Amino acid sequence: MKHVIKPASYLFFVAAVTTALLVLTHAVTLEPIANQHKKAREKMMREILTRADAFQEIPAEKAGKAEKSGSLDRVFEAFNGGETIGWIVELSPGGYGGAINMMVGISKEDDAVAGIRVLRHSETPGLGALAATERFYSKYEGRKLVPLKVVRSRPHDDEIDAITSATITTQAVTDAVNEAIKWYAERVSGE
Repeated sequence: MKHVIKPASYLFFVAAVTTALLVLTHAVTLEPIANQHKKAREKMMREILTRADAFQEIPAEKAGKAEKSGSLDRVFEAFNGGETIGWIVELSPGGYGGAINMMVGISKEDDAVAGIRVLRHSETPGLGALAATERFYSKYEGRKLVPLKVVRSRPHDDEIDAITSATITTQAVTDAVNEAIKWYAERVSGE
């Protein structure tokens, strides 16, 4: 019995110390990690709405998250000198490889999509992962606030050319952009 108790006591002690160190490390790094995420989010928002000097999250009830049926996560109002210049809608549609965390910017002065950015994804490298490139982002910039469709040929005014062999990813991103446009129409412009 002694030959079992002594090793078990050592193992318990090592596990307890390791757990305590992990809890301490988590507590110490929690706030700095949250600050880094906030800075990265703001940097992305400033890339979309370049004239913005401040962002303020809209409460969930006002943003429409309470009756959420789609992929809308959060909405931020963008300001320049205290005047509203647009909105950033954060969404997470389901793509081919899982959720695609992204932002859609809507410009008040242009009454158009200011741009999009993909924050995180797990799409197929070389195919769906192309949705996180500037070449793909540019397809949405300046689009009027009308529902967009995905096509596999030459796109027209309200159409987006699908990424070759990644139609599901393109459709997910486009659906999210359409959801942001719908949010704007219902919550801001009153249509």
